[in-house]
Amino acid sequence: MNKALANYIDRINIRRSLFGGRPPLDVYDDYVELRTEIEALGSPEILAGDGEYTREETQRRTDEWIDAMVELDNIEKELVA
Repeated sequence: MNKALANYIDRINIRRSLFGGRPPLDVYDDYVELRTEIEALGSPEILAGDGEYTREETQRRTDEWIDAMVELDNIEKELVA
């Protein structure tokens, strides 16, 4: 798993733990739920911080999101093979 995807999973699991005491998600066991959450985090508003982030920061965040999505695509191929 690449660093970008690991970062997203860590953030999602921390939020789940802090705001609801829910168990952590696993990329293989909970693939669909994780993918849905990460896809939502790729909205332009979130990536740009509603216009608060610099262009460079927005680009960095977008690149990280794309890296995570590519890795999720690779994991999906493993799961359906």
